[in-house]
Amino acid sequence: LESRNGETASAALGRGRYLSLNVGLIANSCEKIVREAGGLHLLSLWSTLKGGIALTKALCSAHPTWERDSGGDLLMRRGFLMEPSPYDNSIRQHLYGNYLFRRLGLPQRFLALVQVELLDLKNVTSPSGASALTAYALLRLKRQGSTAPLNHRARSLDSASTRPIKISKSSGPHAPASWGSLVRFRFPLPEGVNCEGRCYDSDREALFKGPPTCLQISVYERKFMSDVELGGADVNLDALGSGGQIEEWVPLRAGKDGITWFARIRISLRFELLILDSDIEAVKDDKCPSVGLRKLAMLSRLGAHEDTAKAKGSTSMANSMSTPDLVGYFGLGSTLGLT
Repeated sequence: LESRNGETASAALGRGRYLSLNVGLIANSCEKIVREAGGLHLLSLWSTLKGGIALTKALCSAHPTWERDSGGDLLMRRGFLMEPSPYDNSIRQHLYGNYLFRRLGLPQRFLALVQVELLDLKNVTSPSGASALTAYALLRLKRQGSTAPLNHRARSLDSASTRPIKISKSSGPHAPASWGSLVRFRFPLPEGVNCEGRCYDSDREALFKGPPTCLQISVYERKFMSDVELGGADVNLDALGSGGQIEEWVPLRAGKDGITWFARIRISLRFELLILDSDIEAVKDDKCPSVGLRKLAMLSRLGAHEDTAKAKGSTSMANSMSTPDLVGYFGLGSTLGLT
């Protein structure tokens, strides 16, 4: 997501198209059900009492059936604690909310939002404080065991890159944060699952089991000719709960060089309510722009090449492979609308 406004913006995510939540869409989602139940008189009373908003709030605050009361016994099996992690429990709670909306024929759906703040960067080999440098980071959410690359030469479409920022020299245990980059990820919760998150299709369940559980990060120092890798790390999200955050110093491992850099990051998790659009005509109206297609178009402008002239029998010159690096180095990304 490029800004905070994008957290609740309409978009095509995964297999669904989602619209920003508003009072009109909530009222329209309940109109057919109320009209069939009591006709125009009940619909008029429902609209006067703002029944759609009250029903939405009630379903959002409903607790799952497996939630135990405060002070209840812990779930144990053969002497081991079987309680789910706060992250898994948060996902399951909002899957249950989506399940309730789906059972009532309502289009409201929860989407997960993970916010990552890059606060500081330290070199442990320089106790008195490292010299200033210009750094940027590549980040993506992944499942455990994923081997997709994440570097400045090759990375997947679901990854994000921060803008290069000059990190000033600082030292001491209470030195102020000097990085200040922010990345937001948003992903929908699946539709074809039960309230516990298990897919009805065994083949799909075997291929895509569970939500992303790890934040992958790679940090680079911006150089004129070639960027230098400072290191990378995988941050487990198990301790992250809905409405909460985790903050820690993460060691960055750089191949055979070991660990010389540490990144201070803060990760938070929350869920936003949107409207699942089932109207096929929405594609023509472009109310829900595809996130994947928009990113492909951006990357095509940066470095990809489409040889349209060759098909007509003429010659053409391929785009320079160094264009993305030069654009990012001179800070022209925002000016050209590429970042």
